[in-house]
Amino acid sequence: MNDKIFIQIAAYRDPQLILTLKDCIKKAAYPENLVFCIAWQHCDTDTWDNLDEFRSDSRFKIIDIPYNESLGACWARNSIQRLYNNETYTLQLDSHHRFVENWDKECIDMYNQLRKKGYDKPLLTLS
Repeated sequence: MNDKIFIQIAAYRDPQLILTLKDCIKKAAYPENLVFCIAWQHCDTDTWDNLDEFRSDSRFKIIDIPYNESLGACWARNSIQRLYNNETYTLQLDSHHRFVENWDKECIDMYNQLRKKGYDKPLLTLS
Protein backbone atom coordinates (compact mmCIF):
# COMPACT_ATOMS: atom_id res chain seq x y z
CA MET A 1 0.00 0.00 0.00
CA ASN A 2 1.48 3.37 -1.04
CA ASP A 3 -1.42 5.62 -0.09
CA LYS A 4 -0.33 8.52 2.13
CA ILE A 5 -2.56 9.73 4.96
CA PHE A 6 -2.26 13.41 5.93
CA ILE A 7 -2.93 13.43 9.69
CA GLN A 8 -3.98 16.83 10.98
CA ILE A 9 -3.69 17.53 14.70
CA ALA A 10 -4.37 20.92 16.27
CA ALA A 11 -2.90 20.45 19.75
CA TYR A 12 -3.35 23.06 22.46
CA ARG A 13 -1.20 22.27 25.52
CA ASP A 14 -2.47 18.70 25.57
CA PRO A 15 -0.64 16.22 27.82
CA GLN A 16 -1.98 13.39 25.63
CA LEU A 17 -0.32 14.56 22.39
CA ILE A 18 2.82 12.40 22.61
CA LEU A 19 0.81 9.31 23.60
CA THR A 20 -1.55 9.93 20.67
CA LEU A 21 1.32 10.18 18.18
CA LYS A 22 3.05 7.05 19.46
CA ASP A 23 -0.18 5.02 19.50
CA CYS A 24 -1.08 6.19 16.00
CA ILE A 25 2.27 5.04 14.62
CA LYS A 26 2.46 1.82 16.63
CA LYS A 27 -0.97 0.58 15.58
CA ALA A 28 -0.80 1.55 11.91
CA ALA A 29 -0.45 -1.26 9.40
CA TYR A 30 1.66 1.04 7.21
CA PRO A 31 3.31 3.66 9.45
CA GLU A 32 5.60 4.70 6.62
CA ASN A 33 2.55 6.13 4.81
CA LEU A 34 1.61 8.52 7.59
CA VAL A 35 2.28 12.24 7.19
CA PHE A 36 1.67 14.25 10.35
CA CYS A 37 1.03 17.95 10.51
CA ILE A 38 0.72 19.32 14.02
CA ALA A 39 -0.26 22.85 15.01
CA TRP A 40 1.66 22.64 18.28
CA GLN A 41 0.25 25.35 20.53
CA HIS A 42 2.38 25.08 23.63
CA CYS A 43 4.09 26.84 26.51
CA ASP A 44 7.85 26.53 26.99
CA THR A 45 7.30 25.54 30.62
CA ASP A 46 5.05 22.59 29.68
CA THR A 47 7.04 19.41 30.22
CA TRP A 48 4.56 16.88 28.83
CA ASP A 49 4.59 17.61 25.10
CA ASN A 50 8.15 18.08 23.92
CA LEU A 51 8.19 17.11 20.24
CA ASP A 52 11.98 16.93 19.79
CA GLU A 53 11.91 13.18 19.14
CA PHE A 54 9.72 13.77 16.06
CA ARG A 55 11.52 16.77 14.55
CA SER A 56 14.01 14.68 12.56
CA ASP A 57 11.30 12.30 11.31
CA SER A 58 10.47 13.23 7.71
CA ARG A 59 6.84 12.22 8.27
CA PHE A 60 6.33 15.19 10.61
CA LYS A 61 5.53 18.83 9.88
CA ILE A 62 5.37 20.79 13.11
CA ILE A 63 3.97 24.31 13.24
CA ASP A 64 5.49 25.77 16.43
CA ILE A 65 3.01 28.20 18.01
CA PRO A 66 3.45 29.82 21.43
CA TYR A 67 0.11 29.22 23.17
CA ASN A 68 -0.42 32.92 23.85
CA GLU A 69 -0.22 33.67 20.11
CA SER A 70 -2.84 31.09 19.15
CA LEU A 71 -5.97 32.40 17.46
CA GLY A 72 -8.07 29.32 18.21
CA ALA A 73 -8.82 25.83 16.92
CA CYS A 74 -10.19 26.84 13.50
CA TRP A 75 -7.18 29.07 12.86
CA ALA A 76 -4.84 26.22 13.85
CA ARG A 77 -6.64 23.77 11.56
CA ASN A 78 -6.42 26.26 8.70
CA SER A 79 -2.68 26.60 9.31
CA ILE A 80 -2.33 22.82 9.08
CA GLN A 81 -4.41 22.56 5.92
CA ARG A 82 -2.03 24.92 4.14
CA LEU A 83 0.67 22.21 4.40
CA TYR A 84 -1.45 19.53 2.71
CA ASN A 85 0.60 18.13 -0.17
CA ASN A 86 -1.82 16.01 -2.22
CA GLU A 87 -1.71 13.00 0.09
CA THR A 88 -4.34 10.43 -0.94
CA TYR A 89 -6.28 10.63 2.33
CA THR A 90 -6.66 13.09 5.17
CA LEU A 91 -7.47 12.43 8.81
CA GLN A 92 -8.37 15.29 11.12
CA LEU A 93 -8.33 14.53 14.82
CA ASP A 94 -7.71 15.95 18.25
CA SER A 95 -4.52 15.41 20.20
CA HIS A 96 -6.02 12.87 22.60
CA HIS A 97 -6.93 9.72 20.67
CA ARG A 98 -6.12 6.03 20.80
CA PHE A 99 -6.23 3.68 17.85
CA VAL A 100 -7.22 0.11 17.01
CA GLU A 101 -4.71 -2.24 15.38
CA ASN A 102 -4.33 -1.57 11.65
CA TRP A 103 -6.54 1.51 11.91
CA ASP A 104 -5.15 2.95 8.67
CA LYS A 105 -5.93 -0.16 6.63
CA GLU A 106 -9.39 -0.39 8.24
CA CYS A 107 -10.23 3.21 7.34
CA ILE A 108 -9.00 2.88 3.76
CA ASP A 109 -10.92 -0.39 3.34
CA MET A 110 -14.12 1.28 4.62
CA TYR A 111 -13.55 4.22 2.29
CA ASN A 112 -13.05 1.93 -0.72
CA GLN A 113 -16.13 -0.14 0.13
CA LEU A 114 -18.22 3.02 0.09
CA ARG A 115 -16.70 4.04 -3.26
CA LYS A 116 -17.69 0.64 -4.68
CA LYS A 117 -21.25 1.28 -3.50
CA GLY A 118 -21.34 4.44 -5.62
CA TYR A 119 -20.36 7.16 -3.17
CA ASP A 120 -17.86 9.35 -5.06
CA LYS A 121 -16.37 11.13 -2.06
CA PRO A 122 -17.25 9.28 1.13
CA LEU A 123 -16.51 10.87 4.47
CA LEU A 124 -15.87 8.72 7.54
CA THR A 125 -16.88 10.30 10.83
CA LEU A 126 -17.59 9.31 14.41
CA SER A 127 -20.96 9.97 15.94
